[in-house]
Amino acid sequence: MKTFLRTFIILMAFGFSLKVMAQGTTLTVFSEKGENFTVFVNGDQKNSTEADHVVVERLFGPSFKVRIVFSDASIPEINKTVFNSPGGELFYALRPGKKGEYVLEKTSSDNGQTQGQSKETTSSSQKDNKQSSNKSESSGTKKGAGCDNPMSEPDFQSSTIAISNAPFEPIRLTQAKKLVDAHCLYSRQIAELLHILNSDSSRLGLAKEAYQHCYDPENYDDVKNALRSNKSRDDLDHYINAGK
Repeated sequence: MKTFLRTFIILMAFGFSLKVMAQGTTLTVFSEKGENFTVFVNGDQKNSTEADHVVVERLFGPSFKVRIVFSDASIPEINKTVFNSPGGELFYALRPGKKGEYVLEKTSSDNGQTQGQSKETTSSSQKDNKQSSNKSESSGTKKGAGCDNPMSEPDFQSSTIAISNAPFEPIRLTQAKKLVDAHCLYSRQIAELLHILNSDSSRLGLAKEAYQHCYDPENYDDVKNALRSNKSRDDLDHYINAGK
């Protein structure tokens, strides 16, 4: 009887999975400022009339190429590889980037709110570092050992979302290193970046590289606590002390 019940449950779950997969993914793209555009997926035009809100249904495969062509010819077209979430919904917003160029960014819904939680980035690290956040940001008038003028929180969150959406660990690590090399960051922000990475060796490598770009190195214990093993924490301590 138990064997029959177990088999029945497995078959039901398998059937449900096939049904979900057969429905494909729904992709919603919208422009925050109301610009009209045309969506192409894998080279196929998906909306016959230009619009500021386009829904594309029944998309299959691990990923697909998305091209956005604006009605306003002065806005450059956007090309982006979107990684699929079979049987689910994907939302992407068109908005001006930091340098004024338009970007296609993943959001949580079509109400324009950026998807700020991915993996354990926000849920764990923000909770763990709440106290350190107050310490760090209250010291905004002083200069840290490595840099000054720390990165603004909106810009940082936008960058971490892009890094989190990268499909492979080596790509996420490379993008995170580029971010810390180009900006001054709070310790808590560096700790958030570490939480995007799965491998402790990747986290350690980023923690070392980010130290010289930290606004508040006195709070670097927040970064050390994002490492999983005592060996990695000791290695980071040795690296920091060797540079003093």
